[in-house]
Amino acid sequence: MNLADHLLTHMRGTRIPCLLRFALLTLSVSVACASVRLSAQSAPGEITGHKLPVPGEKVEGTTAKLSEVEADLVAHMPPQGQAERLLQYAISRHVGATDEIKARVGAWRGVIAFTPALETLLDVARNGDDLRVRAAAIEIELAALNIGKSTVQVDALILQITDDPPNRRQQIYILGDLANRGVDADRILGELRTFARSDDYMVRYQAYSAIAQIGTDETVNDLVRAFHHDPSPFVRINAGGCGLAHCGMLTRAQRMAAVPGLIEMAEDRALAATDIAYAYRALREITDEGLPDDARAWRAWYAAHGVETTEKFRKFDDARQP
Repeated sequence: MNLADHLLTHMRGTRIPCLLRFALLTLSVSVACASVRLSAQSAPGEITGHKLPVPGEKVEGTTAKLSEVEADLVAHMPPQGQAERLLQYAISRHVGATDEIKARVGAWRGVIAFTPALETLLDVARNGDDLRVRAAAIEIELAALNIGKSTVQVDALILQITDDPPNRRQQIYILGDLANRGVDADRILGELRTFARSDDYMVRYQAYSAIAQIGTDETVNDLVRAFHHDPSPFVRINAGGCGLAHCGMLTRAQRMAAVPGLIEMAEDRALAATDIAYAYRALREITDEGLPDDARAWRAWYAAHGVETTEKFRKFDDARQP
């Protein structure tokens, strides 16, 4: 019983002015309607409050938009705080966070630094499923390194690397970031392919990792070759395999182009059992299929479902474009 009903019951039999009785009745109806509306927010049996388990699909608890309060908070922060907070919002899928990063990152160049907080956020962003967030991480990383997105910068980096490749692995990595952001991408890919032929396995590792950052169709075969044929297991697994299955800037549809090469790799009896196992792991991660370690089963699946799966992933990629 709500307050209005209680008052009407308590005053029954007494003389109540008509206007007051009408007001109490109106209040009673309003409260009752409000109660119906409030109780209808959660359907019977819906998982809310303490009944909400941690595993399961996303359950929205608030808007995904960058709120006015959050935007105002960022606007009054110094550059370091802005970069860290906006990257945090981007990782949390706040709509508008990556737009804010793009608008502000130019002013952060040479001003922000790799603090422990930023390093942690960059690591999370690089390993998330949203390539737009990964791209935002690249922009912030270049700003913290004070790297300009220009041909002149590319010239300087290539000169440094050519002079001393084993001690210029970070510069090799930066080339991949610049190519992804549209700076001399074709030229950089050619230079990285040259570095990928180095006798130093760490130079090759860095070159293939940078190639994975570029995110173009042309880079898929480079990574397949590295995963299948590089003489170093470190390069094969951590650069080639990771670049194809999870790391870098390839879309899911682009990663599907690696499936035939991965099946060939799984069939190669000259490879160690560990390498073959990693090929199957990559196949499962790329396709979301739980097939066993059986190359014939994978060939049959790809013949039947390869095109439709690629198109499904491409539609997903297209839907995330602005």
